[in-house]
Amino acid sequence: GLCPERDFKVECGAFSNRPVYGLKHVPDTSLLVTSGPPDSSLQVWQVSAEDSDVIKSVSAIAAENDTGQPWAKIATISAKAPWVLHGSRLDSVQITEVESRKNVYTAASRTGEELSDVAFLDGNTALLCCAEGRLCLADVRQPQGPLEAASIP
Repeated sequence: GLCPERDFKVECGAFSNRPVYGLKHVPDTSLLVTSGPPDSSLQVWQVSAEDSDVIKSVSAIAAENDTGQPWAKIATISAKAPWVLHGSRLDSVQITEVESRKNVYTAASRTGEELSDVAFLDGNTALLCCAEGRLCLADVRQPQGPLEAASIP
């Protein structure tokens, strides 16, 4: 087993009442976003000031159209505002403004393929990877715009 004094040093720590399967830092902020079972909601945490070693839970982001879906895949960016891209299936992908919890973008897809990963390419474009290997591009400038299959060379 690991011993705290011998094998690692705790610099910041927190306790979560649910498993953490995904954890992302929101660039240019002191915020973290986590996801994990039993649903696809997200938890937002704040890293305390330098004189403390505590990470506090500050809010939760409920997923729209959450029907008992598996945990959400997440990606963060801070181009226009602190955003989190999240979803567990292709038809449930959305972008939420972290601090206000306002929905910025919702993808339009007819298929409910499970996602294996999501990523921001830039402030306007996101890449979604389905578990079966299909890649889709989402353009944030087109709310409710259809997801396009990405051409792979």
